[in-house]
Amino acid sequence: MRQDKRIKLISFDVDGTLVTSSFADLIWLEVMPQLASERLGIPLEDAKSILLADYKSIGPNRLEWYDIYYWIKKYHLDVNPKNLLREYKEAVTFFPEVLDVLDDLKDNFDLIVISNSSRLFLEITTDALKGYFRHAFSTVSDFNMMKSVDSYKLACEKIGALPQEVAHVGDSHELDYVRARRAGMRSYLVERSGYRKGRFIVKDLKEFRAKILGKA
Repeated sequence: MRQDKRIKLISFDVDGTLVTSSFADLIWLEVMPQLASERLGIPLEDAKSILLADYKSIGPNRLEWYDIYYWIKKYHLDVNPKNLLREYKEAVTFFPEVLDVLDDLKDNFDLIVISNSSRLFLEITTDALKGYFRHAFSTVSDFNMMKSVDSYKLACEKIGALPQEVAHVGDSHELDYVRARRAGMRSYLVERSGYRKGRFIVKDLKEFRAKILGKA
């Protein structure tokens, strides 16, 4: 049973929607500072302060923020980024409802991913889920842009879908909810804190499943 037969495809954000911040936090806040500490010969806490200040100076609205190659080059780290991320892949943690929800939805819809994560990160965080998804898009790697109206439309073009046939769900009000909606998709905001309420706001993916299947 579907709420609206016009919706043929569901698009998921990843970080904060399918997976917790555990993997990203480990890499950016612990592993990278440790490597920089060793490379620069400074105390770990000093390295953390330097990296956090540098992260802040770039900010999440620039592509470099998501590019581990950029940061490895910046600090002259002698590491292979693919191997580095694979070494810590056990830190990837799914929200508890994710597998059940994907199992249910894959029988009714095609599923894809549209994420700001770089391709390298996305390959690690979605590895155990790749059987569920028709395609996984990294907007920064595939389209050289942040999540935007244009990137959502490009993803639709790539898979041969109209925006109005797609429901997108994610945890960023601006990037996932507002921009996907402006692109013509039906967007839902995951608000796990319960701070926001609304017709298209859900507390978790179980509630999203109920809404998209017309059971709520």
